[in-house]
Amino acid sequence: MTKTELNKVLREHKKWRDGDGGERADLQRADLRWANLQGADLPPPTMLLLATWGNVSDKLCLELMRYDASNHPNPMRFDEWANGGDCPYQKGFQRCANFQEVRELWKPGKSKSARELVLMLFKEKDTKYSEGI
Repeated sequence: MTKTELNKVLREHKKWRDGDGGERADLQRADLRWANLQGADLPPPTMLLLATWGNVSDKLCLELMRYDASNHPNPMRFDEWANGGDCPYQKGFQRCANFQEVRELWKPGKSKSARELVLMLFKEKDTKYSEGI
């Protein structure tokens, strides 16, 4: 997704959010690495997690896998997957974050919020953003 395309998606999302037509942003598979989103009116963090993030650090990978597990109807399936079993998200709902998982890193734990994870991704991927709150 080019910068121009991303800006168009964000403008249309703002219109949608404000009840002024437009359409809800779909950032699935959008590559936001190195993007400058300062001052952008972004969609919810849950949607940003569906952008294409690719490989991430081991620490962030574990946090994202825990987030995926916390949103799965049977988080214990992640233990089975880590030991060579099938992907827990083969049927039903899709994963909650789009990144390259590493099963060898899996260990259960408390999940961070979608917002915390997005801010960690932004920092790691050098995506410039300020909340302007």
